[in-house]
Amino acid sequence: MNPLKRVSLPADSLPGESVVVLYFSDQKPLDGPAALLDWRLDGQLTRMLLDGEVKGYAGEHVMLQNNGKLKANWILFVGGGKWHGLCQETHAVLVRHMMSVARQAGFKDISLSFTPHEETTPDVLQQQINDALTLEGAGIETCHFSCETIVSELT
Repeated sequence: MNPLKRVSLPADSLPGESVVVLYFSDQKPLDGPAALLDWRLDGQLTRMLLDGEVKGYAGEHVMLQNNGKLKANWILFVGGGKWHGLCQETHAVLVRHMMSVARQAGFKDISLSFTPHEETTPDVLQQQINDALTLEGAGIETCHFSCETIVSELT
């Protein structure tokens, strides 16, 4: 049974124990799913970036608890390095890293949300996630993913 399911939902409406998103060192202000989740979390990640606590470097992780404005209990922000110049191979490595970090945190039911990128179509992204589940996803029972530019209704 394949635990992967593509959904058409914005990051703040994704199901699971945790939503996992990338944020990048050269995207200031934040963009895409990271920006939406940060906004819902009252700018916690932005404050950490402004204070220099985090930079968005590859390998950096920030886990924040839901403040009542999200569907998932936890948000896992994973540093992706630089967005500009991001190639398909590097993106695949980042997806594997996202999966590894989520698994190490003990999550079994996750959602991944991505910003559309010219190097990574939704079909390529689905293959990258399937590969990551095979290599790093031991114990992950459910994995939803979204690559949407839509924003949920402000409430």
